[in-house]
Amino acid sequence: MNLYQFFRPLIFQLDPETAHDLAIKFLKFCPRAATIFCHQTDYENLRTKLWGLDFTSPIGLAAGFDKNAEVAKTLEKFGFGFLECGTVTLLPQPGNPKPRLFRLVEDCAVINRLGFNNLGAEVFEKNLPQISVPLGINIGKNKDTQDVLSDYLPLLEKFYQKASYITVNISSPNTKNLRDLQNEDHLDLFLSEIIKKKNELKCLVPILLKVAPDLDESQQEKIAATVIKNKIDGMIISNTTIDRALNLRSHNATQTGGLSGVPLFHKSNEVLRNFYKFTEGKIPLIGVGGVSSAADVYEKIKCGASLVQLYTTFIYEGFGLVERIKKELSEMVKKDGLKNISEAVGTK
Repeated sequence: MNLYQFFRPLIFQLDPETAHDLAIKFLKFCPRAATIFCHQTDYENLRTKLWGLDFTSPIGLAAGFDKNAEVAKTLEKFGFGFLECGTVTLLPQPGNPKPRLFRLVEDCAVINRLGFNNLGAEVFEKNLPQISVPLGINIGKNKDTQDVLSDYLPLLEKFYQKASYITVNISSPNTKNLRDLQNEDHLDLFLSEIIKKKNELKCLVPILLKVAPDLDESQQEKIAATVIKNKIDGMIISNTTIDRALNLRSHNATQTGGLSGVPLFHKSNEVLRNFYKFTEGKIPLIGVGGVSSAADVYEKIKCGASLVQLYTTFIYEGFGLVERIKKELSEMVKKDGLKNISEAVGTK
């Protein structure tokens, strides 16, 4: 039993959002916390290069944990190959009414309807640290904004010189009408304006689009075509799901919001495979959804992901899991006779 699992029963006595807030405070005020839980090791066969960025491994932390960029300096010490902070909105907002975060313990899952709660772009900018791994910034719109570009374009301008990459999040199910931007006509106009702004700024930072797992195959194909047309640099596949037909056992399964964790794994993999096919492997993909082991990471990579993000599994396993996954993944790559993990991308 690792140290986190020893304390987990006590942590799980707390409301999930309270536990999360305490975790942020602990990591913020105990910057050496990572050394308690793990010893970092680098594996040459896990090193990856994308968009001119060097990743010590393909394993990153997904957006949602460090919404306000408060603890990235500590988080990198757990062995992540990259981190993504946010979602940040232009103005601060409290998010949706509480309770809005629910553990599904029997399913190793979480449902959230947080609604982009964050302290806003000004605080986020002040918090941004200098770290040694690539840092992604995930941007979204404020709840009451009608003209979405009036939020996304200023956020792009504010952060393009401070991010290793920027993720345009239009796929959270917890902001009303946000997912409508994924519709073909809306998306083409939206992305063309994003790229127009990028060109005006002479911005070299990669722009990634994060999409939902609840798109049908026809929608996925149209989105892929629109992404290629507008020369988007990459995609994150996928956000949380509103699907509940996933054999859930927890009494919290009826809560509204986005579901993440183990039950999302196969669904998100199917969407990942489709986007790899529809983009003909020409656009780097980051795979997210249900990853809890080295085998899961390897599966995502074989489905077409160049990088993989985790989040929900840390609620159940702790951040020490990163080093265990890296060690096992490196051994899997060796066993398959590959020199580097990148050789496995899209091989399934």
